[in-house]
Amino acid sequence: MSDPANAWLIDGNNALKRQVRIEVVGKTFLLYEQLWRSEIYFFGDLVYRGKEGQSHVFGLEDGIKDRPKWKLGFRGEIPAELSALLPRRKPPLISNIGMLIIAFLCLAIVYFAAA
Repeated sequence: MSDPANAWLIDGNNALKRQVRIEVVGKTFLLYEQLWRSEIYFFGDLVYRGKEGQSHVFGLEDGIKDRPKWKLGFRGEIPAELSALLPRRKPPLISNIGMLIIAFLCLAIVYFAAA
């Protein structure tokens, strides 16, 4: 379904970024490589992790297996047939600049409270 040059996977077992093809079956999907097929994953178990370079990256949190290093990425734009099935891309609540402002405010409070 998706362009294999567009989708990639890091499965957490090794650090190789592999080009994969995604096959959608209802609310689930399988990942295919040349001589390899993944287990079945649910779209509901994916969470948006942000951007890495030019790629949108999704992680897997299914509550059964701990997979902190599992990443599914799409270079460029996400294919239209998958965008409705994938979780929404949300910006972080507090940006890096917001965290710096909070840190300086905390330092100022501690400095003036000690005086």
